[in-house]
Amino acid sequence: MRVAILFSTALILITFASCKKIEHKDRIKEGYIEYDIEYLNDSIDSFMKGLLPKKMTIKFKNNNTLNKIEGFSGIVSFTHIQNFREKKNITLVKVLNKKYKYIEKINDESLFFEKLPGMQIEEEDTIVEICGFKSKKAKVTIPDSSFKPFYIYYTDDIIINNVNAQTPFRSVDGVLLEFQLKLYDMPMRLTASKIEAAEIPAENFKIPKGYETINKKTMAEIIELLKQ
Repeated sequence: MRVAILFSTALILITFASCKKIEHKDRIKEGYIEYDIEYLNDSIDSFMKGLLPKKMTIKFKNNNTLNKIEGFSGIVSFTHIQNFREKKNITLVKVLNKKYKYIEKINDESLFFEKLPGMQIEEEDTIVEICGFKSKKAKVTIPDSSFKPFYIYYTDDIIINNVNAQTPFRSVDGVLLEFQLKLYDMPMRLTASKIEAAEIPAENFKIPKGYETINKKTMAEIIELLKQ
């Protein structure tokens, strides 16, 4: 179940043609974004790749976000809730019938993303359209890393404050629509394929019942077990 820990949030560079075109007049504050996930590690065999999730959805409302991703036919799932008002991030992990929750401050260093020290982000003048949204382009360079320079795309037309707080892209003021990450030694690409303005019930951002509270050390131990 080594690959199960990949279910968190991540990355870049798929064709714009995959996006569903939408029409909108105003910036949106509520709705959802669907991303396509691509795994870049050639050492993963085709069987394991077939079990990994291919999609990730982020729901957002009132600067709150919910990011959920499942794999292995729902046996393993990760849900990340950002509660903007309470300045908290909640991680829910379900493995079979075991359910755990880990709560941290919104600006705490995340357990789930690899550190990228020295990352440089250089904004370019190029504006592209992704799923009907105007998006800025920036070049990312990471010294002393296996990552080659790559590009990210992000938009100001989706309003979610502090949306990148726990990612290596915390300095980016906008919602990432295409980006790249390395999550526990696994390079990944993720690109938005559908963006919709929609009513999202407030209950989506509440912690469901039945989850056992654990501390950072215990969550780290669970992560290590899932990596095996």
